[in-house]
Amino acid sequence: MKSSPFLGYWLALTGVLVLSPDALLIRLSGDDPWQINAWRGTLSGLMLLAYCYIAGGFNLTKALQPAGIPVILGVILATAFSALGFIYGITHANVTDVLVIIAFAPLLSALLSALFLHEKVLLRTWIATLVCGIGLAILLSQTNQHSSMGGWLGAFIAALGLAAQFVLLRSRPKADLTAAIGLGNILSGFIAMGLASTLALHSMPQLLSILGTALLVIPLSFILFAASLRSITAAETSLIMLIESVLGSFWVWLFLGELPSLNTLLGGLLVLSTLTIYGLLTLRDHPKAQAH
Repeated sequence: MKSSPFLGYWLALTGVLVLSPDALLIRLSGDDPWQINAWRGTLSGLMLLAYCYIAGGFNLTKALQPAGIPVILGVILATAFSALGFIYGITHANVTDVLVIIAFAPLLSALLSALFLHEKVLLRTWIATLVCGIGLAILLSQTNQHSSMGGWLGAFIAALGLAAQFVLLRSRPKADLTAAIGLGNILSGFIAMGLASTLALHSMPQLLSILGTALLVIPLSFILFAASLRSITAAETSLIMLIESVLGSFWVWLFLGELPSLNTLLGGLLVLSTLTIYGLLTLRDHPKAQAH
């Protein structure tokens, strides 16, 4: 039977809605990125491994073997550094800045695919990269008391790690690398444990925020995105995920009163509109693969 594209769209959209409060929950979890990720990475990774067990039995060797050791290690490291970069970025920069930078990941993955998978880079990819680069330059040209160069760098590391993860998953389409992503999250948690000043949580809101993002937001959104890919293409899912850049900023503004600057609005609008047009053109030229 053919899977319904309509179902795929709703699964991806639900995944975005579930993921959208992630930045807010991180902000409510405190200001120590290492403490946050020690809990978040470890618990979300364990939840993904539990999902692997429920979905198909806890046989890591069988699930990961088709990918090969280099790809498995690559996914683990890319996931770990992306998680660490994201947490550091959110705690050291304006949330909208971080989400706009991370939205650049699909274009980075296209460039990395050309470099490592020898895929052709279309002219529109270069044009979109140039325009988004201008948008990011506008965003980063500001003097913002809520953002630091370290926070922006963390966001770039997160985007690069996410792009590398996309490329590695694309290189082994028949392998189920969910467990590798779970192990990458756990690795990020272990690294953060060695850097955190303390692992003790001192308030109920902090505990609830960390448990919310680690046990619900991260694993559930990943499962929904993975399920959506059975019915729609990765390009369609990536396009829908752009909504998270807007929703994530909205929740932080609504509950914490963090307003984006004019440069952030201009740069973000240029990046997100360019990526939307790029995504629509990609969908036009690449008909949906029919899942069975």
